[in-house]
Amino acid sequence: EETRLLWEGVLEGGDVLFVPAAFPHTTSTVVGTGDGDVEDEGTSIHLTFNIESHVWQLDYLSARRLALRRAGVRDVLAGAADGAASGTETRYVGRVNELPSHVRDELFGNFPLGFLDDFALDEEQRNEEIKKVAATLEKVSQSVDEETASAVTPPSVWEDTVRRLRETGTELLDIHRDMYISAIDERKKREEEERSNNGQPPIMTPERMQRLSIFRVQPLYKKVDEALAALDEWSRSASTGEVSANAAAPSLPDDWPWTHPLKVGDNVKADLGGAFFEATVTKVANNLYDVKFFDGDQETGLERGMIKLLTPPQIASAGEDEPPPGLTKKEIKRWRKKQEKKKKRN
Repeated sequence: EETRLLWEGVLEGGDVLFVPAAFPHTTSTVVGTGDGDVEDEGTSIHLTFNIESHVWQLDYLSARRLALRRAGVRDVLAGAADGAASGTETRYVGRVNELPSHVRDELFGNFPLGFLDDFALDEEQRNEEIKKVAATLEKVSQSVDEETASAVTPPSVWEDTVRRLRETGTELLDIHRDMYISAIDERKKREEEERSNNGQPPIMTPERMQRLSIFRVQPLYKKVDEALAALDEWSRSASTGEVSANAAAPSLPDDWPWTHPLKVGDNVKADLGGAFFEATVTKVANNLYDVKFFDGDQETGLERGMIKLLTPPQIASAGEDEPPPGLTKKEIKRWRKKQEKKKKRN
């Protein structure tokens, strides 16, 4: 059932197709659909619009995890590695999908439309909206697991989390606005370049190719990463137990996603014509990398700067011979077996 093709069709000019979030799909240009004997080989273009509330963590699942961390409460839905940095999170897979469907649907629900709008509400109305979202967050968390939700103290953590998410969301909104402004500036640059080149597009150079990735400008995406990292740090700053144990661990450089050595099997986002998509590293040779994208497409010979590592690498610490705190007996047993295999290989 999971691999059954649900629909396949051809979109004509003006057609719109809605694909639910996270729903596997692929697109391609159809050749040879003309009515005459000659095949149609013209250019085809389509625009994709996303409303990525989950990426901004403006949903109750993300908010719940942040609130539990802030209170130092272990999340029953999280895996053993949840205490690591934010890039390791896979909050939309695993145990969360074992919840009753109605609870899962509430947990995956987005914050109200207009949550970041500074103009629709005055300060008093905005505070009421935040309190309402915080109450819903606590209620949904109680539905997931009453014991962990009741352990969140002080109760103000729920509202503090919602307020912090609003601050971060507003910051991300400003960054995305800057991306669109940079796109407008880029268009002006292109027009100027063509005018100075007798109306012809200039020769494509590596520098210009990177610059043309107008919606994937690395400095701006670095700001996005920094904003989300600050949110993650905030959630851990008042924590105890499993989460706080990681505070003493050696830190990674800020640019680790773009500079840390890659290995086969690493989960990454790779540059595909100026846009970054999730992929897996399949080959490493001479500082160049081959990757396979989620839809099966492959790219070869990519430079390190064209690939963003998603999972922070583990750094050895003085206590690495001891299992991370918070594991179950079964998880500790599994962890020790892995450590023994590593020692034998070394």
